[in-house]
Amino acid sequence: MTTEIQRSTKSSRETVVARVLQSKAAAGLLSVAPIPLSLVRSILARDNARENRKDSWQRLRGSNEAARYRAVRSVTERYARNGFVLDVGCSQGILQEGLSYARYLGVDVCADGSNFIADQPPDAVVMNEVIYYLPDPIGAVMHHADQLAPGGVVIISVYARTWSSRQLLRAIAKRLNLVESSLVRSGHLAWAVAVYRP
Repeated sequence: MTTEIQRSTKSSRETVVARVLQSKAAAGLLSVAPIPLSLVRSILARDNARENRKDSWQRLRGSNEAARYRAVRSVTERYARNGFVLDVGCSQGILQEGLSYARYLGVDVCADGSNFIADQPPDAVVMNEVIYYLPDPIGAVMHHADQLAPGGVVIISVYARTWSSRQLLRAIAKRLNLVESSLVRSGHLAWAVAVYRP
C-alpha cells in the first residue's frame, strides 16, 4: 500500500508529456494519431510552466535524452564549431555542456525566443525541443533564419513520433533548404534533428 501511494504521488508530480513519453503504448499512439499542434499547445504550455516552477528540467539530463543531446551537439559543431551559437529555448543550458564553439548565447524564460535578435548574426541557431511551445513555430523559425550570418544554419530538434512534429518539419522544409536530417532513437523514443539554410 505504501508503494502505491508513493507511485501515485510521483505520478502526480510529473507533467502530462513526461507521463505519456514514459509509456511505450501512449508514445506509439501519438505516432499515428493526426492531432494538430493547436489542440495540444495548451497542454504543452501548462506542462512547460509547471516544469519551470518546479525547476524540473533537470530530467533532460537523464540517460534517455543523452543521445538527442549528442546528435544536436554534433551537428552544431559541424556548422559552428568556431562560430556563434544561439540556443533558443536553452532551458538549463545543457546543450552548452561539452559543446565546442567560439560564442554561445542561450535564450529562454527571460526573453521571447520567437523574436529575439542577438547583437551579432549567429552561425547556428539551435531550436532544441522548443518550437512546439511557441505560438507561431514557423514564424519563429523564419525569423531566426533571417538573422543568420552568411552560410549560417537553423538546427531543429523535435520529438519525431508525433503527427504534428512531422507536419512542422514538412512546413519548414517548404520555406528553407533542408541540409541534413537524422533520426535519433533512445528506447521507444525518437527525435528528428534537422539542419536548414535559407
